[in-house]
Amino acid sequence: MNIRKATVGEFGLVRAFYHEMTDWLDTAPYGPGWKKDIYPSPEDISSALENGELWVCEENSKYIASMIVNSRSQEEYALVEWGVDAAQDEVLLIHALGVLPQYHGRGIASEMVRRAITLAKSQNKKAMRLDVLSGNLPAEKLYPKFDFRLVSELDVFYEDTGLARYKLYELAL
Repeated sequence: MNIRKATVGEFGLVRAFYHEMTDWLDTAPYGPGWKKDIYPSPEDISSALENGELWVCEENSKYIASMIVNSRSQEEYALVEWGVDAAQDEVLLIHALGVLPQYHGRGIASEMVRRAITLAKSQNKKAMRLDVLSGNLPAEKLYPKFDFRLVSELDVFYEDTGLARYKLYELAL
């Protein structure tokens, strides 16, 4: 298992990974509501690749997990009373973290989160933040294991889910 930054030339492979994820999520009992080519969109993937923000986990030359880590958040984040007083560039967020179902139960999502936390600390960030679609039980169980604290619940608009209830988490660094 190898976790690394993906390169711009891997756009097609990363997009295919997310297509495989969204196909499976359509049948999953607890999913984040992703829709193929809406979230993550080709533009999201391309931008993350160009900015060195997209990480993949591969095994035997196959992508088995991916995530985007950057400082961009929805505008609704400004409405939240976060525990850590930090400017936008002092925070990293995890987006679009997914692990293919045949690799569940092996701690891969945990390793991806650890990598994101290590990255944030190496960049001297004050906090990590993220949101989870309410009812996405695997994600709701994952982040508290790393001391992410549930800060708020609010309605957030995303292209894939529309206006929906999200749980917002924060990890002080």
